[in-house]
Amino acid sequence: MITKIEGLLINQRFLIGVSLSLIFVYFFPFLYYGADSHILIHDNLDSNLTWVKALLDSGDFFSSPDKDVPNVFNGIPRSSLYGVYDISLVWFKLFGMYYGYIVNKIIMSLVAFMGMYYLLKKIIQPVQSLQFVLVGVALLFSLLPFWSFTLSVCGLPLVLYAFLNIREKKKHFINWLIIIVFPFYSSLVLSGIFFLVILGMILMYDIYKNKKINFYFVLGIGVFVSAYLLSHYLLFYSFLFNNDHVSHRVEIILAELTTKQSYDKTESMLRFGQYHAHSLHKYILYPILIVVLVQIFTKRVNKIAIAIVIFMIVSSLIYGFLYWEKMVTLSREIMSVIPIQVDRFHFLHPMFWYVLLGISLTFIARYLKFGKLLVAVVILLQLLFIVDSHDFRTQKNVPSYRQFYAEELFTEIKSFINEPQDSYRVISLGIHPGIALYNGFYTLDGYFADYPLSYKHDFRKVISKELDKSAVLQKYFDNWGSRCYAFSAELGRGYLNQNPKKVKNLEFDFGALRKLGGKYILSSAEINTGKIQDIKFVKTFEHPDSRWKIHVYEVTPE
Repeated sequence: MITKIEGLLINQRFLIGVSLSLIFVYFFPFLYYGADSHILIHDNLDSNLTWVKALLDSGDFFSSPDKDVPNVFNGIPRSSLYGVYDISLVWFKLFGMYYGYIVNKIIMSLVAFMGMYYLLKKIIQPVQSLQFVLVGVALLFSLLPFWSFTLSVCGLPLVLYAFLNIREKKKHFINWLIIIVFPFYSSLVLSGIFFLVILGMILMYDIYKNKKINFYFVLGIGVFVSAYLLSHYLLFYSFLFNNDHVSHRVEIILAELTTKQSYDKTESMLRFGQYHAHSLHKYILYPILIVVLVQIFTKRVNKIAIAIVIFMIVSSLIYGFLYWEKMVTLSREIMSVIPIQVDRFHFLHPMFWYVLLGISLTFIARYLKFGKLLVAVVILLQLLFIVDSHDFRTQKNVPSYRQFYAEELFTEIKSFINEPQDSYRVISLGIHPGIALYNGFYTLDGYFADYPLSYKHDFRKVISKELDKSAVLQKYFDNWGSRCYAFSAELGRGYLNQNPKKVKNLEFDFGALRKLGGKYILSSAEINTGKIQDIKFVKTFEHPDSRWKIHVYEVTPE
């Protein structure tokens, strides 16, 4: 019996087959429950998916640099939504919004699994008896709750594997295909540019060690950069050639941090990771550190592991101390020249944590008497921890996909208004404006990482009196502003408004709202219209499939 089990643990096909089956089991609930599934809302359903829907509704799947998407803010630059050529959009086009999202997530998991498996195999080059370590770690990595629906994080092991092959001058076409396709299925500003820094470090190391330039590797980097230039050309066009576009990001002022706050932020990054780049490594951190220390003391140092540990520490310090009070001025000067968040190296962390885990578990399996058993226990416990982070557990108390977007409810509202949707504009109160945008309304409010500064100023006039009532909201809008929402001081930042309350004293500048074309307010809270001559109550809408009760108000003509 033991011999049979050991035979299965070295059988590559069996191990990969089991892993692929577990990936299918992991995603089966999303397929079984469909749109009744509970999915992350924050920075996901409230934004990323609505951007895709707005783009598809506009008909501008591919567009010229100077063409705006009309559904938002009376026209928002196409570059504010997505790269021109983004493979993830294809699945939405083919399968619809919900299943397009799920198809993307399954592809992400499969790419993560294969990429991590082949990367570990290349780095570790294990004996056949340790195949289960590579497959187990690859499975763990593939089931992480990767944010959004591109390969920006989960695809990094695969593209690094391809570059390591190119570095060794292996000319198989699949390596070139990987580095060409990846920029069309990932974000340059989230991970691409930081991955390029890693490639640059590898190139510099090779030049130092070999005293010559690896031109084949340089060619690979050049092809990679060229693919990003093409896939993100609207971003470069907007930055380099469109002098009329001034982003609202120029006014972003992130809080200055004390020394203790910066230290705590650094420690949190090292221990728990970052919200948008989940690595769920807080338990596997301990065996990793133990193995690294043992390697150092026994002089069996793994240079790759040490290099990764140094990178993790340095990048975490950058993340924690970028806005340290004693260097915040310099940081802001740098970011005014380079309009990206230079602390985003953390998007590379999930890949590196699991490379470290693979190296550490291989060491344990090789050199401890009961090492293989211990490794199996570590993999199993981490698998249970990752499964416990499944959306069906972590998001069970928020509205389901169907309840959140409430398509039937908003269809009723559209039918009742009975006007061409491009002939009027709406704002939302107490709910994410992305919901209205998803349902085809032309919105004056929304959540975008980049939009014209002039529009931020115009929209601020509408909500200025409400901001004056709340220092928290005023700082949130003025110093950040990516959520360009119709804020009410009484509701605060209650975007889900689970326990609706009546807004007793709404002080919007309705003249400024009319000037932007605003005609309707879609509110999850009742508005006391007694003292407001500028709006009138129209009707309240409810639907069994909706979490919201929407009160519709019309902005009266002057």
